[in-house]
Amino acid sequence: MPNIHLTLAGPPEAAYPNGGDEAYWMGQVAGALAAGLNSRGIGLCWGPPQEEGALWLALCSQAAPPEREGQLKGPALCFRAGDITGGRAARALAKALEEAYPQPELLQVREEPSLPELEAAPCPGVAVRLLYRDNPQDEAWLARSTGAAGQALARGLAQALKGLCPHA
Repeated sequence: MPNIHLTLAGPPEAAYPNGGDEAYWMGQVAGALAAGLNSRGIGLCWGPPQEEGALWLALCSQAAPPEREGQLKGPALCFRAGDITGGRAARALAKALEEAYPQPELLQVREEPSLPELEAAPCPGVAVRLLYRDNPQDEAWLARSTGAAGQALARGLAQALKGLCPHA
């Protein structure tokens, strides 16, 4: 079974309009994710992976461009172009998040040519851009649902691991 590595990839000091910052809110989600994985017997390593057999999850929010501030919303699960394992994991995470996010039709799974959150990763990975922190509805959802979001991510990772390691 691959090691799961988690990093908080957003700018830690990025302020949320109604209080808190990236470090606080993503830390809350990460805590619930870690607890959810632990309850399933899945270990979690903090920090970027050094080994090829790992799966890297980079957790963060995003901000809309200034001309669209507050108008964009919804999670985006991104993987690098050609990363088949990352794509499978992103789809499993998205399916699980559909149960926690109030507008599941806004969830996106995107293959991208490069991802700064996963730069220099020696292994498959997913950048989980959980919300638009400048959108009041997304921010309100996160404030009410950090535990649900973390648990959904844990369920998605457990499903992804079943697909990656069917005998585990």
